Amino acid sequence: MKLSTILLGVVAASALALPASADAIKYGRRTNDAGVDYTSIKPTDYSAASNHGHSFSAFAIQGGSAGNNGQESNTDGATFTLKGNVTKDCAYYTGNANTTIDFGTIGIYASDNTGPAAAFDMTAPASVSIDTNLAGCNTSNTVSVSKNDIRGLVNNSGVGYDSNVFQAHLPYSVTGSYTAGAVGSTAVGTSGNWINLAANANATSATHGAWKSAMSLDVNIPVPSKSLLAGNYEGQLTVSITAF
Repeated sequence: MKLSTILLGVVAASALALPASADAIKYGRRTNDAGVDYTSIKPTDYSAASNHGHSFSAFAIQGGSAGNNGQESNTDGATFTLKGNVTKDCAYYTGNANTTIDFGTIGIYASDNTGPAAAFDMTAPASVSIDTNLAGCNTSNTVSVSKNDIRGLVNNSGVGYDSNVFQAHLPYSVTGSYTAGAVGSTAVGTSGNWINLAANANATSATHGAWKSAMSLDVNIPVPSKSLLAGNYEGQLTVSITAF
């Protein structure tokens, strides 16, 4: 009964239409005419043994499985590229505020009892702090501060004056403080005076990697060595943050 079960299984398998074999299974035994077992069998032997009246017995297992379609691998997968674009943007918030800074009356020694040394001289330095809580850029950038006239605040009243004792301009310096870092650096930003525009300079700049912080521009107008003319002293200070 055990042998019959095996033979039935073999017959059923050999009857299937199998694809080209990658791993062929061929095994068989047969007897010769004298009844002695052989350990190998050829397909022609089994075919002959199947005919009625043949003088030897035969047993065969033949079959196989289909080979791989494609190259086998112990690992497989894929790499996906995820992309998006962020536009460059720089900011310096003023809230559309009035950007004209009026010192009002620039004090001078106006009384007639000051003596000739102090008469019409500026009484004290003038200063102003321009603050915003948002400045910066999301890419490498240059922060620039410049004057429209290297002389500073200029009196264009056109009056004539003795240039030995009067001057028609007021030099001023600017310090810019905020938190930023160097181009190419990923270190924590440094808070400090990144901008230092001297009284005798027209412009200065600093370059940074992406940054954002509060920013303060401190303007200082020192007392000049000469006396002041009547009229308006005026000048323009420009700050710009430009991506590159």
